Amino acid sequence: MDQRIVRDRSVPSELWCRTWLARAGCFLLLWIIVAGAHAASVYRCADAQGHVAFQDTPCAAQARQRKIELEPQPLIGAPGEHAARVATETRHHRIANSRELTRRSPRARPVTSWECHTANGEVFYRHARCPGSVAGDGTVRSGYVEKVSSSRTRSRQGAWGRVAVHGKKITRQEACRRIHSAGAAGRDGHARDETVSTYDHLMGRDPCSNG
Repeated sequence: MDQRIVRDRSVPSELWCRTWLARAGCFLLLWIIVAGAHAASVYRCADAQGHVAFQDTPCAAQARQRKIELEPQPLIGAPGEHAARVATETRHHRIANSRELTRRSPRARPVTSWECHTANGEVFYRHARCPGSVAGDGTVRSGYVEKVSSSRTRSRQGAWGRVAVHGKKITRQEACRRIHSAGAAGRDGHARDETVSTYDHLMGRDPCSNG
């Protein structure tokens, strides 16, 4: 006789029924956990013969009942959860890359121009280094006269002689602002400001347009 048949016949029918019901109950419980993402209550019902069943409705009056509360669980691999996780990881990756690039990139130095001061009181602006001296503009300024009154060369140079210049660096933006300000025409030295023609400005060769 087939050995498998003998093994099957040796199992008592009552025990086989209980085993089948227990498996069916476990399967039902797992199905409720997977499908019931919105939280649910499961009832474990046992009758007088010891048969156990799991169901989502209360047990019959003659059965022993135990209520099991299930916490809501998101489905594994749910599209919304996956998209949120990918978006978070991407955002963190971009922030890290941005910080790394900022740390490695050398800081850009601001473009500079020069503020030039003549010894006789003129102020003008250049985008390259100030000259060491300029010819006087013919204006006799009292402060400068007092300063060089004891100089033997003063009478020889007059108001048109060479005048020493010293300069200091300022930002290109500030120099351009002062060159084109409304009151620039009244500043002594404005005629020495570095400017470009309208043609050069239109051709993109104006330092104040590029700075």
